[in-house]
Amino acid sequence: MRKALLYVGATCLVLLLGLVVAAEYFSHRDRRFTGQVVDALPRNIAGWTRRDIPVADSKAGNMNVQGILNFSQSAQALYVRGETSILVYAAYWEPGKVSVVDAGSHNPDSCWVNNGCIRTERKYAVTAQVGGRPLLPYEYGQYLVPSGGRQNVAFWHLVNGQPNRYEEQSAGWRDGLVGRLERLPLLWKDIRTYGLNQKSEQMFIRLSSNLPVDQILADPINREFLQALQGLGVFSDREWK
Repeated sequence: MRKALLYVGATCLVLLLGLVVAAEYFSHRDRRFTGQVVDALPRNIAGWTRRDIPVADSKAGNMNVQGILNFSQSAQALYVRGETSILVYAAYWEPGKVSVVDAGSHNPDSCWVNNGCIRTERKYAVTAQVGGRPLLPYEYGQYLVPSGGRQNVAFWHLVNGQPNRYEEQSAGWRDGLVGRLERLPLLWKDIRTYGLNQKSEQMFIRLSSNLPVDQILADPINREFLQALQGLGVFSDREWK
């Protein structure tokens, strides 16, 4: 009986490993986002000035960030109009690059809080429109940033063009092995949602501003700028391009 149980267990383990290997190496998905992230950030919007901001302060720092996040592309730009400033950051992972859990852990609840920021407000899957066009549901948070004051943040983590949900993440994940163990319960949810091949095509888009996000979205003067973000796939009527 004991040998039979061991045989069944070993067989199940081999089958599971086979499924994982098949999903990893034989589940090919074409890219949906075929452009360049830096080109998808708005340019030449009337009334706004754009200044490209390096993701890190030096070449070595940029290589370190890229090594940690393992993204395929990234870009960041600061937009200013009068007293309004909006920092737009986007990172893209092509299919086969990283798992949903790993990409999803790099959000303000984790990265910012682990580096000294304090989260003061949080809303999940917020629905909104810009000029009658529905946005994909976004995640909202307000953070006290050392030497940066209060920042209002909207972010999307898109998996195959659709927003990943964060309702089950009441707090951010810690760094290192502890954080990986904390994220294990999400793996089953992601397998049910995205299948065994967890390394889907993904993009993370973050807008941070000194003004409340709902005020920015509602003000008609910001409409042209916000509409110009459509290449990042944040509007429900416009897929990645």
